[in-house]
Amino acid sequence: MSFFTESRLRLVEFNLENLFVFLDHYKGQDLDRVTEREWQGFSSSTTPNKPLKQVRELARAIADLDPDILMLCEVGGLESLANFSKYFLSDRYAPHLLEGNSDRGIDIGYLVRRALPFTYDLISHKHRPLDFLYPHERQTILNGFDHLRSAKVDSHKFSRDVLELRVFDVDPTEPALIILLVHLKSQLDRSRIDPGGRDRRKAELDKLVKIQKEIEDEFEGRVPVVLTGDFNGSASRPEPEVEFETIYRDSKLEDALEWAKQPADERFTYMQLSNSRTRPGRNKQLDYVFLPPALGARVNEKETWVYRFKDDFGMTMIVPRNFNEKKLLPSDHYPVVVTLDPAKR
Repeated sequence: MSFFTESRLRLVEFNLENLFVFLDHYKGQDLDRVTEREWQGFSSSTTPNKPLKQVRELARAIADLDPDILMLCEVGGLESLANFSKYFLSDRYAPHLLEGNSDRGIDIGYLVRRALPFTYDLISHKHRPLDFLYPHERQTILNGFDHLRSAKVDSHKFSRDVLELRVFDVDPTEPALIILLVHLKSQLDRSRIDPGGRDRRKAELDKLVKIQKEIEDEFEGRVPVVLTGDFNGSASRPEPEVEFETIYRDSKLEDALEWAKQPADERFTYMQLSNSRTRPGRNKQLDYVFLPPALGARVNEKETWVYRFKDDFGMTMIVPRNFNEKKLLPSDHYPVVVTLDPAKR
């Protein structure tokens, strides 16, 4: 048996909402005492640092959860991730991040507890073609006007990346665990060619499941593969949105919250608030940790849930009812917590 199978492990998926932590002008000042203006002055980037109060609150939530592996979205690069761990998490976590395709500099990455006896490989899939073009692009090719396109592409790629973390335990040649972390296409459609981003998101999801299947075949099903991240849509049973049906059709994966039998109304990770006084907002689950049966059997039902932020007194904060209350939270997403018990012999 290995440490991975014999130990209790906690995985946390968390969209940190624009975690930029640039400190190129930092000279060792006490970060518990600096003002927000001083904090912003530590960075020379055109992108502002995440507000210091929110950074501290993110760190407090992570300390409360005490995870072994953090799977993170919306991180401002390796420098921000390393600074966050060093200055706010007592450097207990090693950062793992490769720059992806985001046009906003919001990458995906991992923080892994340094005390774990594992070694790791990090693999980017950002250059993988999706085998996808928008209808007008396909029509351009069919009509023979491909030479007129300003940027010739045979296929689009992931909006950010699929960042693969291979976790090695006893056997240095075969991983004990593989995690595929993703931040799928958002619902924004600035070009007005793909309402809700659905076609592009489906193409990204289909390729993600294909990558998962390739890895399963590579190791002949011996290595558990986890799909996780911000899916930017509802992938939950019993009625997943159409772009996510591939998960259930082409894999044996299930949402960790489903394995844990969590009530449906407690699974939301995002609050989609409305500007209308007559139309209420909607709470949605956008963040997922999909597990294969081998790991689903290890899920601790009482310690697998969607975490709610706490205030300075350790009390659970209310779910926001308006935009002002939402701004009080350290992130616009709640983290998904998955606790795995030791494997049964």
